[in-house]
Amino acid sequence: MVITRRRSLLAALSSLAACASEAPDAAAPARAEPLLAPQRSVNGGFLAPPTPGVGVPARPSGMFAKLASPGALALREQELLVADVATGRLWRADLFAGTFTAVADAPVGPQTALALGPDGSAWVLDPAARRVLRFARDGRLLQTWRAEREVANPVAFALADQGATLLLADGAAAAWSEQRGPGGIVQMVRPVAPVRDGARVSGVDALAPAPAGLFVLDRLAGVVHLVGRDGAVLDTLGRGVLKQPQALAADRFGRAFVIDGAGLVVLQAGAAPRHVALATLGVRRPGGIASDGAQLAIADALTGQVLLFRIGRGDAP
Repeated sequence: MVITRRRSLLAALSSLAACASEAPDAAAPARAEPLLAPQRSVNGGFLAPPTPGVGVPARPSGMFAKLASPGALALREQELLVADVATGRLWRADLFAGTFTAVADAPVGPQTALALGPDGSAWVLDPAARRVLRFARDGRLLQTWRAEREVANPVAFALADQGATLLLADGAAAAWSEQRGPGGIVQMVRPVAPVRDGARVSGVDALAPAPAGLFVLDRLAGVVHLVGRDGAVLDTLGRGVLKQPQALAADRFGRAFVIDGAGLVVLQAGAAPRHVALATLGVRRPGGIASDGAQLAIADALTGQVLLFRIGRGDAP
């Protein structure tokens, strides 16, 4: 009996030791990650939903719609909005199923801006009509946000407070409005830079929510401002680096991704700018950029595709 118990005890201790040796070491450094890891490219999708087969995985069926010249994008996990400027159509792509659904009544043009709400609703800026439209997953128009008199030239927008607040940029006034709900009070926010820096926000051309506030693209000054929701400029990035900034996105690490001519410039407070040639990413003529924090999407207007990348810490050699 004693021998049996001793053997059982030794076996238990041996099992615990094996488990301990297999458990990950909390003190071990995290594995290095590249800045951008290619995931896939999207050049179109099937118009019909997947049809389950007998004993085989579901396969897409129906007509295949190809992208011609993708521009503005919005990305959230497995959903992608693509404004095809050449055809004037807005597509909702299901990246998991490989299907495309047209948002029939959405206006699309070179100045279109997009966003995806937490509920999957598609938000579309119609600058010519000075309004933002919100469409349900099935294409129904849910809401219309009309620019108030304070916003003379709506050029960009972003969603804040889990999609409850619309931030609408005014390209003429170097400011943006905040409105909670279509009938909510409109409050104007004007960025204010510290006097000691001698900097002035000359334009609000794009907005991207960041962990510490908002990234604001200022094309005329060739910079990206990190701004609090109250308008206080916390930092200014890219001065002397950006030459022709066109579009802006942000990730979960608090970095701004800026399409600048034929390159992608990554800006972060306290870190040196990083330059990535778009050609090395397979992009020949950028049409738009979007991020959900963990992924980055870049539209290639020349080849008619959207390239998707997984965003890492960027500490891999």
